[in-house]
Amino acid sequence: MRALLAEVPERPLYARAASDNAGSLRVLEKCGFRAVATARGYAQARGAEIDETVLILEG
Repeated sequence: MRALLAEVPERPLYARAASDNAGSLRVLEKCGFRAVATARGYAQARGAEIDETVLILEG
């Protein structure tokens, strides 16, 4: 993730992760993203709508 972020200079960047996916949220937070909202979205792998956390990485 850090290597990808180093290659993409545009800011702000937004990310979404399933709210119950603590591992993904932790990785994003360790890279500097911070949670700014929640939303509902369809998760293809789960075949259902889920709660998502919306995060932002500012420059």
